[in-house]
Amino acid sequence: MRRVGIVTDSTAYLDQDYAREHDIKVVPLKVVMDGVSYREGVDIGHREFYDLLRRPGVFPTTSQPSPGEFLEAYREMAERYEALISIHISGGISGTVESARTAAKEMDGFPIQVVDSLTTSILLRRIIDGVVEARDQGAELEDLRRFAESAARTGNLMFVVDTLEYLHRGGRIGGAQALLGSMLRIKPILYLHGTIDALEKVRGERKAVERMVEILLEKIAGREVRLGVTHVRAEERMRELLQLVSRATGVPISEIPHNETGPVIGAHVGPGTVGVGFYAVD
Repeated sequence: MRRVGIVTDSTAYLDQDYAREHDIKVVPLKVVMDGVSYREGVDIGHREFYDLLRRPGVFPTTSQPSPGEFLEAYREMAERYEALISIHISGGISGTVESARTAAKEMDGFPIQVVDSLTTSILLRRIIDGVVEARDQGAELEDLRRFAESAARTGNLMFVVDTLEYLHRGGRIGGAQALLGSMLRIKPILYLHGTIDALEKVRGERKAVERMVEILLEKIAGREVRLGVTHVRAEERMRELLQLVSRATGVPISEIPHNETGPVIGAHVGPGTVGVGFYAVD
């Protein structure tokens, strides 16, 4: 048997080939529309979901996996591994990590470390990248837990949304609530570290993205970091953000992974969102 298996959830938006190559078990969250529950990445894809989201009167909700779904995933992985690390979307915006912890207790002493990433999307993916690399270099379960918790602690995901409407109606707006009703063309820079809060509000989309990159440099403060960029139906804008991040940090674009954030998170932040995440390397 192999030493440590990796479990995550669908909000990491891992490439399916990558997940298969590294035998990562992905437990899907769900998006609910018109009373129908769809498993993210299984029953509904990005294009289909965002096409539906544009229709008038469509107000999707989201839900976490049940403890039973995690228990099934853990039992499957336990047949191939001696221990598991399970890394998930921030507990401040989803109950997913609590479902995972409940299931882990039902595994009759099988060693499982459940980690709250304090984040989601591209930054959750980057943390998993680091765990995969460390695992494949021989790190044991406790080493992987310490690495993942350190990355979560030093990590930060910032994003600029086109509108606060989706966060407001989804109940995930957190400390950004005070920005509701702001003047036209004001673009808030938000961040997720445990919960969603507001950093600044900037007039104009381009200036907001440029300011987000300035804040990124301030937060990095000369440390070695792992970066990633994401978007929601805004690929061209994401490419511009990639160039800005690369020029500002000196990291080649080819070394900055990027992805599209899918239905569960996209339902809350809305189309037009772009974001950048990082964690510090000790």
